Amino acid sequence: MEPSEVPLGQEPAGVVAFSFVLPYAVPLSTEPVQIHVGHEYLRIRGVDPAEHDDSWMLDAFTCLLTWSTESHGADPVFEGSVLASSVLARVTGRAARETQPETADAPRERSVAVVMVPVKSRAAALTPPHDGKVDPLTLAHWLVADSVRSVRIASSIPLPELHYKALNPIIPAAFGKQTDAGAISFDEGQQAIVLDHVPVQSVTWEPVDAVSVGNVFTQLTLGSISALIRDHDARSRAEHVAGDYRASVLSSAVTCEVALDSTLAAMLWEEGKTPAEAAQMWVNASSITLRVKTTYAPRLGGTWHLDSRGAVADWRRHVVDVRNSLIHSGRTTTVAESNRAGEGAAELISFISKRLVLKWKIYPKALAVMCGPSSVDQHASKKQRANIQEALERNSAFAAEFHRWRDDWLKERASL
Repeated sequence: MEPSEVPLGQEPAGVVAFSFVLPYAVPLSTEPVQIHVGHEYLRIRGVDPAEHDDSWMLDAFTCLLTWSTESHGADPVFEGSVLASSVLARVTGRAARETQPETADAPRERSVAVVMVPVKSRAAALTPPHDGKVDPLTLAHWLVADSVRSVRIASSIPLPELHYKALNPIIPAAFGKQTDAGAISFDEGQQAIVLDHVPVQSVTWEPVDAVSVGNVFTQLTLGSISALIRDHDARSRAEHVAGDYRASVLSSAVTCEVALDSTLAAMLWEEGKTPAEAAQMWVNASSITLRVKTTYAPRLGGTWHLDSRGAVADWRRHVVDVRNSLIHSGRTTTVAESNRAGEGAAELISFISKRLVLKWKIYPKALAVMCGPSSVDQHASKKQRANIQEALERNSAFAAEFHRWRDDWLKERASL
């Protein structure tokens, strides 16, 4: 790092070096790369001026990024096949063949990126992410992740996105100082910075009730719309936990649109509309927000205003608007946006379920194909709960008929 690259009066107290092990190998040269970081880079990364941390950050600075490819552990493909084979042998009583693929003994190759960041103080350099401001480790992760993105663009190698939560949660770090000769001397031992996440593959989960899983499996294989909606919602939550916030927002948007469209379709089906007649309504009101304004409130009652307060307005604000912004701008999304989108989707699903429960006498079949007993327990009055549950069970027999109608309706929509 050249002294001339540091603004006058902004000389760093030292350099912090972070070592990131990636879950895969990146075919990059081992030559160190200098990367200039200024306000424009931070702005593109979505950092507000209020999120700059003056305790360590210079006005502009140059980081050093070094890549290496290391052999470590067994090839996961062979390792996995051995594990699968041993279980098959236990179940069937037939031992695995002794033959092994040529790559069986090949070690696993993974890339390790070391990023050096100039900092004003040792204490701030080795503090984990904590206060919502940009910290050195987060910046270093961005530089590595953006390098991976650049490789993917330049080479078309399908490298997965290196999300924050894809990082090993223990990051080795070291603090060094610049000598009079301009070199960097690391005189202290390494520190371990522990991040605030545990990889999903490292978590031991409590056993899941087999009956519940079996019920959901049956619903999925029978084409249940409510199970499909829950599937998209669960995917959104899993993507959020994995740190893929853009995908999480998009899955929340899919959850909501499938729920809204399927609810309207179910009501039109129950009203006796043909698939072609129903599809024409989507032509007349091609925007989901326009359909919400004109077709839901007259049928289900409740507040369906897009610009006031409530579940529908929150869906428009935290799901639709954010989804549109992501698609049309190509920007990244924030943790907070992903959180709010997930919450907005959950609130909308709950609101739709409540309205269907309250309109059970008018739309008993739509209630049966869109909701389950838990929705009735949650939203029905004690006085009506038994009657609604009985209606739900009785009308569930029409689910297959609706699924076939819905398939035809989707085809009609696609042809218009």
